[in-house]
Amino acid sequence: MIFRFLTAGIFEVFFNNKRPNMRPPSSSWLKEIGVFRNRLTDDTYSIPSYPWLAPPLHSRIRSLIERWGVETELGANEPVLGHVSDKVDKLVMVKSGITGRCFGSIYGVKQPGMAFSIPGRLACGNLNFFSHRPCVGSYYALVPSVVISVPQSLLYSLCEKDPEMLMIVAREFELVNLSDRLGFGVHTMLGVEDRLLAYFITWTVAFGREEVIDGTSWIRVPAPLRGEALQFVVNCSAAALERALGNLKSSGNYIPQNDSALIKLECMLPVHRWLRNIEERSSDLYRNPLKKILAETHPE
Repeated sequence: MIFRFLTAGIFEVFFNNKRPNMRPPSSSWLKEIGVFRNRLTDDTYSIPSYPWLAPPLHSRIRSLIERWGVETELGANEPVLGHVSDKVDKLVMVKSGITGRCFGSIYGVKQPGMAFSIPGRLACGNLNFFSHRPCVGSYYALVPSVVISVPQSLLYSLCEKDPEMLMIVAREFELVNLSDRLGFGVHTMLGVEDRLLAYFITWTVAFGREEVIDGTSWIRVPAPLRGEALQFVVNCSAAALERALGNLKSSGNYIPQNDSALIKLECMLPVHRWLRNIEERSSDLYRNPLKKILAETHPE
């Protein structure tokens, strides 16, 4: 028991030093990212996968979590599950704020790769839902957040009785895995500036609205992740991230504006085409242009 206590304490101290820091967000920024994009109640969801961000939850799973779940308020950098070493036996959805999930063991990784979850998306609990095996990852709030959690066993027991729900859950968790798999591909195959643009595309699909300024299409988004949080998602050094951001700014493709930012639509199109073309050529489901996808996913 003493050994477990000491080990947990060491883990907490080590992990606190590993968690990415992000400048405290304003209330208006938190409100803006709370305007999340829902999906239809049927199973015709056809928005393609994007790296590091799972799709909005199917309404049946979301309703179950909202009805039976327990809300928890988290400060920035607080673990989603109470302690970073806690067993993942809950299904956790983000109600407000943003949470992160680090890939791999943070014991031996100086700069762990990270994905993130926004309101209406899962923070954790999908990866080991059927096997109940240990998860290779850590989960925590990037900014002040509220999460809702239910025991995995609640949904699991429902799946045992309801084949339709079982198929919904299987499809949903597969979509999360496909997003993470695409994120690994981006980390492996693209350079830093293109990885940054891939993140901007994901952020755009989640929050972006098109604005035409002097005949040019721009996408306005809430200010993207910053500092180490963005560095961990793009999976690069601080210096490399600053160079990539500087290049986009100096070329006139990225204009940060306090709690929001403008990204030129044109600069994201080559990476968006790469994301779609890296998929199996036999499928034509996800070949829609980015502009059309934005029109389909406009916030309510």
